[in-house]
Parts: sequence; structure tokens; C-alpha cells
Amino acid sequence: MNLFTTTDGHLVPSILPTLNTLFGIPPRLDSSSLDNPSRMLWSYKLRGFRAEFSTEYNIHGNPYEKEIALDYLMHIDYTKTSLVSEQTDFQHVDIYEITKSLEAYEKSLADDGSYESLHRELYRPDTVLFLDGVQQSSWKGEAAYHEALVHPAMIAHPNPKRVAIIGGGEGATLREILKHKTVTEVKMVDIDGRLIELCREYLPEWNDCSDLIGSDSDSCFDDSRASVECMDAFGWFIDNFGEEEMREEKYDVIIMDALDPDDFIAIVGNLYKDNHFVDSLYNGLSDNGVVSVVR
Repeated sequence: MNLFTTTDGHLVPSILPTLNTLFGIPPRLDSSSLDNPSRMLWSYKLRGFRAEFSTEYNIHGNPYEKEIALDYLMHIDYTKTSLVSEQTDFQHVDIYEITKSLEAYEKSLADDGSYESLHRELYRPDTVLFLDGVQQSSWKGEAAYHEALVHPAMIAHPNPKRVAIIGGGEGATLREILKHKTVTEVKMVDIDGRLIELCREYLPEWNDCSDLIGSDSDSCFDDSRASVECMDAFGWFIDNFGEEEMREEKYDVIIMDALDPDDFIAIVGNLYKDNHFVDSLYNGLSDNGVVSVVR
């Protein structure tokens, strides 16, 4: 179900699915059934009394005040299909399928020998993940980001066997780590278990290990070397490595794949600024250990 955030911060059902059914663009050319969902060209402006009229309105609590609205949903020349829009216990998750050129996309589906039809992969819709309205990754860009996040740190260590991931709900960081044949164990700690479920279902390419040499599962989440824990990574590291007596074996590489620093989300700020947490990262490293943080 699509949700819309009202001016008082409440999430209510959106009428967009109904409008899509009644007025949306007809099914794509490769559709075999008229029951396939249509696509929409649509735009909107945020309306209502906002920050300048109400001291109670929290602009930072409304995901539609951020990139998802300002960079994507307002542009009428994009086609947008909402794959999921859900409030988890920790954040609002939106996954959209976005096509920037409907004409080129439709042409790529036609078997007419055109450049577009011969290079369909260049014109396929982009899948984009937003958390609380802020873009996290997209199909067309996630590989480069996660490769840069993971591989320099892995290569810098002479023999990385044990690796920890802070966050990483999409599974793409896990995928890149599992490409290294020296790895025997990966501990992924993400606070939002529901996000992991949604990424497994709607972003399978992000966590696909089916063609990975050495993997024993189609999904990276199910690889025998992977251990996925749904808990607060901040607390987990302090509990296990915050004191002189360590409760866990140390890690060769620790990858920080969390949200960007945000003054309006306390837990995120702590991931980058809390001295006890930073100390626990240092304590959790083996000799020659490496930490990778992208800001």
C-alpha cells in the first residue's frame, strides 16, 4: 500500500494506486496480459500549512520533504512505479521503479533492430531504494558504490578471514565481501530486520550470490559464511568490544555501511561521533585490521 504523510506527520493510505488503475499508461509492450499494472506519469507539490505556520510540524520526520519528492516524484517526465512503501519499526522504506525516458524504454522492448532494442539493458527501469525519503542506492549505481566501499579495505588486509558489517540491509556489501576467497565468516549487524526482508524480496540483484564462485546459496543472506543479526550495531559493538575483556573474536575488516550522518537521527550520529563506539571498533580489530567508512 502506498502511504502519504500528512502535514501533522501521520501516514495515511494514498489514492495513487486508484488513480493509476483509472488513468495510468497502458501496460508495457511485452505484457502478455492486460492485468499487468500500468505505469504513471505524475507530479505533485507538497501542500498544506508547514514549518512556517506550525511549530509542531517536523520537516525532518516527513520522508516526502526529502530527495524522494524533490528529485523524483515531482518530475512529471519520469514514470514511477512504487514497488513498496512501508513504515518499519525504525524507518520509512520506499522502493521505486523509475524510467526517465518512456519513449526509449518502449523502443527497447520492440524487436525492430534499433539501437535501443539491441541494448535493452541500457534502458531498463532503474530501481531505487529510499530510507526516510533519502536515496540510498539504485540498480544503476549500487555496484560501483559497494565495490568502492568493500574492496580497498579487503585488499589492504593481507589475509582477511573474519569481516563485520555495520548496517548493510540491502545485502550488496555482503555480496562484495563474499567474493573474496579468504573469507570464512561475515557478521552483518543491521537494526532493521524488516528492511532486510524487503530488500531480499524487491532488490534480489543487490544480494544475489547465485553466480559467485565459492558461495553455496543463491541469496547472499543464506550463504553459510554469513551470519545476519537484526540488532543495534552500536550497542552490539560496545557490548562485545567496549571493555578490556572481549566477548567476541576480533575481525580483520569492519565495514561501516550505515546511514549518512544525520543530526536528526540520534543513533546515526552516534555511529560516527560517540567515542565509546569508535573505541569498540578499534578494540574489535585484529592485527593489521582495517575499518572502511564512507562519508
